[in-house]
Amino acid sequence: MKEYIKVGKIVNTHGVKGCVKCLPLTDDMERFDELEYIYTEKDDKKRKISNVWYRNNLVYLQLEGINDINVAETFKNTSISIFEDQLRELPKDSYYLFDLEGMEVYSTDGKYIGKISVVYQTGANDVYEIINKNESFLIPAVKDVVKEVRLEENKMIIHIIEGLLE
Repeated sequence: MKEYIKVGKIVNTHGVKGCVKCLPLTDDMERFDELEYIYTEKDDKKRKISNVWYRNNLVYLQLEGINDINVAETFKNTSISIFEDQLRELPKDSYYLFDLEGMEVYSTDGKYIGKISVVYQTGANDVYEIINKNESFLIPAVKDVVKEVRLEENKMIIHIIEGLLE
């Protein structure tokens, strides 16, 4: 069974002809230009994108089968998704956030640190929140700290520098 990957959330309508405003959940908002279709959380239906444009950090979509404001209203606060075969191929040492969340983290000497619960995108570099029992750590996603990511093992190896886990 294929897994959905969320790429946006419908936050409102636009106009009377059924356009929807979406908050993008992707680094590259213009990624929507490349998509021919998306899936809606509301009805799990494949919907062709007939028009897309951008304004104020939002994506505006005209979707097949949503032709008036009344229908568009019923999609508010629902996610839009794609399947894995619609993903872009990433450069070496780049990862999708959904691949990292839930990943187990170990130190270079084999000590279990915890699991990545959230990836924060701060601008300069991402920050991983790692949770272990009742403890929480924030780890910067920089080469001095993150030494290895093994997607197939769902495992990350980090170098613990002084003060990192305090």
